[in-house]
Amino acid sequence: MNRAAVMTATVVLLVWTPARVSSQAPRDTAAADRCRPDPAGPPVLRSDFPEPARSPYILPFEGSAARLVWRTTSHYNPGNKGVGLYAIDVEMPIGTPLVAARAGVVVAARDHFPDGNDTDLEENYVMIRHADSTIARYIHLTRGGLRVRQGDTVRQGQRIALSGNSGQTGGPHLHFDVQRCGPNLPPAYNALPCGMTVPVTFSNAGDNRCGLLPGRRYRATPAANRVRRVLLVEAHHLRGRTAVTEVQGAPLLRGHSQK
Repeated sequence: MNRAAVMTATVVLLVWTPARVSSQAPRDTAAADRCRPDPAGPPVLRSDFPEPARSPYILPFEGSAARLVWRTTSHYNPGNKGVGLYAIDVEMPIGTPLVAARAGVVVAARDHFPDGNDTDLEENYVMIRHADSTIARYIHLTRGGLRVRQGDTVRQGQRIALSGNSGQTGGPHLHFDVQRCGPNLPPAYNALPCGMTVPVTFSNAGDNRCGLLPGRRYRATPAANRVRRVLLVEAHHLRGRTAVTEVQGAPLLRGHSQK
């Protein structure tokens, strides 16, 4: 009788113990995947972001100066279904040269509003469609700051505009994000489904596995000036279709800092 009881207890222990370990593992894995790049924003999943070393994006600004990130995931607003979750605000003086973070075709652009107008929906911008139909948006440009026109094909690292302070802002900065599709033009900037932003990392910004961090300064590293991969892709032109060569880490225009 006692021997049988011991055997039964042993069997129960062997069956129960592995079950407890296996049920704990998924919770631990999920917790490790969560990150909060912006203390004022919601937690996000690290696995949703591209591996920085393989990211198709580079930082969208020129120069040797390190630029301060103001906000990232704190753009989240449940009132518009959180479309701006992955937007990025980077402080920079008016007139800072901006470059294409990724190759594509310019699908929308304007630069007639003055800096400091502090008026919503009256901001200058350039929008670029990529090979996968996502749209990069560069917003709050300075008046007369465009260096490309609608319909132009641009390569990664090409100078496209000068930063500014147009529209409703808290000071001179670049608002950068990538939307699923589009372009979404004002006043329908946030129209779904295209308005939803997507998580991005930058191949020349060091460790940014959960995106850029507010309060930290970033400087483009020399990795941006090495050709690592060339992809032949097709992009949609507003007046037809045109072949685009997408170069990750292509040499930048003359005048870009090589430091």
